[in-house]
Amino acid sequence: MYTKIIEADVSHTAIIATIGKKSFRSAFEHLFKSKEELFEYLEYTYDPMKLAKSMRKENNVYLLAFSDGAPVGFAKIKKHSLNDQIEAGAQVELQKIYVLPEHHGRGIGTALLKEVKNLAREIYPDYIWLDTHMSNEKAIRLYEKNGFRKMGNYYFTIGTQNFEYYVMGLPVAFKVTSAC
Repeated sequence: MYTKIIEADVSHTAIIATIGKKSFRSAFEHLFKSKEELFEYLEYTYDPMKLAKSMRKENNVYLLAFSDGAPVGFAKIKKHSLNDQIEAGAQVELQKIYVLPEHHGRGIGTALLKEVKNLAREIYPDYIWLDTHMSNEKAIRLYEKNGFRKMGNYYFTIGTQNFEYYVMGLPVAFKVTSAC
């Protein structure tokens, strides 16, 4: 199996919307008391026009993962995004990382995280941070395996429901080399 990661552009909005909706629903549908609120959230969050607008923002980067030529996952990075629970002046937020459920366990999430770390080398943050639902044990294991640690928690409201998330951070150290 071969995984290729590219920087997505507006031509990829429909693919990202499909991956986002399917992955989010698979991971979190069971938490929603109201399926209507779930579907409203998915339609709003993954509206192709909204995604295209987000992709055009200079501060956002979308990465798209392909496995054997088929799109199977994506990540959204916000280059300059501060979280009050992390004491660092330069932070990068990994806002979204989703892999289609039928491709879990194949290293695609790890490949996306590696590419996020490579992108961070160009930005020089003190931390990369993300949030993940407290019940998302597979994701938490993946993040911890890749050096992230729990740094706090917060609540996010979708419709009439509050969901509790961990804030996880990865300190980033870059070696400075000097020319002799």
